Amino acid sequence: MEKPDTVEHIEQHSSSDSEKVAAQPTYPVNEEDYKVTLKTWIVVTILASAYGVSFWIVPAIAVISTPVATQLGDPTAGIWFTSLYTICNAIAFMICGANSDLFGRRWFLIMGNVLLFAGHLMCGLAKNGTTMIAGFAIIGFGAGNAQLAAFALPELLPNKWRHISITIADLGTWVAVVVGPIAARYAIAGEPGTWRWLFHAPTIGSFLSVICLYFLYFPPQHPRGLPFKDALKELDYIGGALFILAGTLILVGILYTQIIPSSSPKVIGLLVSGFVALFGFIGYEHFAPNLKQPLTPTHIFTKDKGREFTFPFIVGFVVTMFYYMTNIVYPTQCAVFFLKETSTIKESVLLSLPSNLGLVFGEILLMVFGTPLGHWKWTLTGSVAIMVVFGALLGLGDPSRKVMMMVFVFISQMGFGWAQMLSITFIQFGVPQVELGVSGGLAGVSRFAGGAIAISVYTTILSNTLSSSMLRLIPAAVLPLGLPASSIPALLAALPQGSAALMKVPGISTTIAAAAGGALQQAYVHALRTTALSSLSFGIIAIVSCALCNDIGKKMNEKIEVFLENDEFADRNRFH
Repeated sequence: MEKPDTVEHIEQHSSSDSEKVAAQPTYPVNEEDYKVTLKTWIVVTILASAYGVSFWIVPAIAVISTPVATQLGDPTAGIWFTSLYTICNAIAFMICGANSDLFGRRWFLIMGNVLLFAGHLMCGLAKNGTTMIAGFAIIGFGAGNAQLAAFALPELLPNKWRHISITIADLGTWVAVVVGPIAARYAIAGEPGTWRWLFHAPTIGSFLSVICLYFLYFPPQHPRGLPFKDALKELDYIGGALFILAGTLILVGILYTQIIPSSSPKVIGLLVSGFVALFGFIGYEHFAPNLKQPLTPTHIFTKDKGREFTFPFIVGFVVTMFYYMTNIVYPTQCAVFFLKETSTIKESVLLSLPSNLGLVFGEILLMVFGTPLGHWKWTLTGSVAIMVVFGALLGLGDPSRKVMMMVFVFISQMGFGWAQMLSITFIQFGVPQVELGVSGGLAGVSRFAGGAIAISVYTTILSNTLSSSMLRLIPAAVLPLGLPASSIPALLAALPQGSAALMKVPGISTTIAAAAGGALQQAYVHALRTTALSSLSFGIIAIVSCALCNDIGKKMNEKIEVFLENDEFADRNRFH
């Protein structure tokens, strides 16, 4: 069978002014003319490494945030560490991702790694919780820029490898999610201050990334073909300000739901004002006259009734929510059902492996079998369905089903690994190349804002259900055994603190303590089952959205969208 004479571009007609700029003729277009050079592979390696460094601290600090904050003198500061990272990352992804279409990716990626260097250095040397919080804000904003590699890397490789190149960009996170939590547990159990090396290592890594990117990474400076001064004039200043305001207020409001009651005036005020700003942002982006370079062009959401971009975006958003649901339910099961006070770090680490290895295995499966299987829309639908079904089946967990839960979480995360990478592929192919930064920014928002929303939703469900179950089950278990009713409040407060606190409750005995512990586990069984099953509503939305997506098979062609300007094929770039 003969190869086609030309290779179809993924670019589609757009009404944006940026595409009306006169462009040079695009280089051709025989399949054999598209070659990946050695220098490109070196840059790909650097971008992937920088991405991994930017994410390293999230899974590492997540398991030890409270002990680290306690060592720094403020145990309450721990909740802000990864939360601020998420907030600043989502904002940077949206603002800087979209504007990298105007000003090129180079300096966004370099400055992002500079901020990673500064933030990790600050946290590694921090003497108090406030400094650590400020450092995480800097790391988060820097990571949002460094992680533009999620689309800066794939555009350097053939479109037919898009799912593979997105996974290559994510390779560094494999080390983060598998090794990070293990290293953190051993670091916090070691000599005081050993945990600081969790920050010193990425400080060194980000410094090396800056040097390598500065000397080797030269993509086109004007991806939309607009001169710098014109791009500066047409920048969406008001939209950017509204998004930053809305994103900050909403995400901080969501965070506060984990600290204070959701009915608090502070939470309500933050969320209401945040959503007012968000609706203002949406209205401005859609109705503002003479807005030439919007952060979120309306046409990408409405194209083909949402089948090109909007439905893939919904899938990406919900897939991220499932990741966080799994990482709330399963670790809680491990802590409450499967681990004891005498359990070793090794036992804890072994229980964490199925979740992390499942994710990695799913991404490997996509890289190996994605192209041979084809039928991209249906493999996306299938992987999401696997993630949803086995994630919900975590609701069957109880103290006697450890192996079952380990298998279910592995399979669910395997589906997640495939679905996440492939949903990002759909999102990137849902826009013209000149708006790749817009889609990449929105994909980043879906990952991190979706995560923040998921954490709030699922922790609220878990907390509320657990409280009501404890009040119903624990008194019924201990009062017939002789515990005074007046000791119930003290018992409820002591149960989460362990056996030492429990034995100080007035009127307690070994028999009563055992009964209370069993009732607490049953309360967790009910609460975790409710939390896991609640994810089905979001999962059904994701599965339906998968079925409504356009297939991307025709876009998986030989074309390379962007060549390095300091490489031999620079003349093939449409814009320079």
